[in-house]
Amino acid sequence: MKRLLLLAALAGCPSEDPSNPDTLWLALDGSELKIKLSESEPRPF
Repeated sequence: MKRLLLLAALAGCPSEDPSNPDTLWLALDGSELKIKLSESEPRPF
């Protein structure tokens, strides 16, 4: 049980990599059923 709690706590730790964006947005990927992650806020639909 303690190992599971430790693993869950470590999974939530942010990385020190500066190339990762602070916020990711869900954007449509050419269809209403497909989405992708985008670094910039997509246009409203």
